[in-house]
Amino acid sequence: MSCRLNIQVFSSLLLLAFSNLAFAINISLIIPDNKGPAFWALVHHISAAAAERVDVNLEVIYGGENRYSVRSIIEEITARKNKPDYLIFRPFYGNATIVFDKVEASGIHFVTLEQAFSGDEAKQLQRPQQKYKYWIGEVSYDNASGGQLLLDALLGELKIQQPTLKPSITAIGGDFDNLSQTREYALTQLQHNRDPRFNQVFPSHWNPNSLKENMGLILERYPATSIFWCAGDQLAIETLKQYRQLSDKPIMIGGFDWLPEALTKIKQGELSASVGGHFLMGAIAIIKIVDFQNGVDRFSTHPESYQFELITRQNVDTYLDFLKKNNWNHVAFEQFSTSKTEGTPLPLTVNNIIKFAQFKSQ
Repeated sequence: MSCRLNIQVFSSLLLLAFSNLAFAINISLIIPDNKGPAFWALVHHISAAAAERVDVNLEVIYGGENRYSVRSIIEEITARKNKPDYLIFRPFYGNATIVFDKVEASGIHFVTLEQAFSGDEAKQLQRPQQKYKYWIGEVSYDNASGGQLLLDALLGELKIQQPTLKPSITAIGGDFDNLSQTREYALTQLQHNRDPRFNQVFPSHWNPNSLKENMGLILERYPATSIFWCAGDQLAIETLKQYRQLSDKPIMIGGFDWLPEALTKIKQGELSASVGGHFLMGAIAIIKIVDFQNGVDRFSTHPESYQFELITRQNVDTYLDFLKKNNWNHVAFEQFSTSKTEGTPLPLTVNNIIKFAQFKSQ
């Protein structure tokens, strides 16, 4: 009798395991870059950790670094016999409508990252769940307020570190897409108001190597530069390197992304600030997809944009200690899901993870 009971229990557990596997959500995440850049590698790692905690089968595909490659990848996915339940990707300006039409026709629910389209294209696409019923949501950070946050931090650090030095702001920008333009909005406002503190935005096309050729010319044009506002941490790190080869004057430099090397340089006093936390975008999308699948649409109830977090010399130790451990697999991401917890979950931010998230036993 005991043997028969054990067999029945084992069979039930085995059936449950196969049932959970069969009904797990299948999500494909397209990384908008090739393998290599530290920021997108972090997005991948954190997304995979979150997917594991909320019982999601996650496929990660690299290579969507431009509008043509994204379209090609999506055409391959939508042509599959076994399609994913959900698709997460970053659209690009110029062919977002074609891509959205393709995904919509396939019947795959999709979530977009970082609103890269604007103007007439944005008007044509409308908002999630309007024109496209399978476009269930968007995870986009407020780049305009993020750019202002970085600018204010650099001005504040200059006042603390070099109170007699006049602000002279030179910016190393990204590209000419909507993300870059909104991130640089605070600077274009300075330019529009003819603020004497502002010099110019130099586009880098997100290529740090461009600074090797251009830093000498930049400093020749603006030798009094005391602040370098950079659209990304890789640009900030290269700006620091090239600047130090040409000048030993005090300088405040900051960027976006919270790359570990940048945070280490903030701790060492070489860089001044970094705006980030947006490497959580994939994890946020996954957790909200799980809630959507379980009947709770948190995409439509969340503000349109998420807020960046700021690291300076004043708080770098708290964040750096946590990020250096790289223990994302031990973060209880399910605490940020409505369908996995009781009550209203906290917003998924790095600060909330550090303060409140429980960790798996190691």
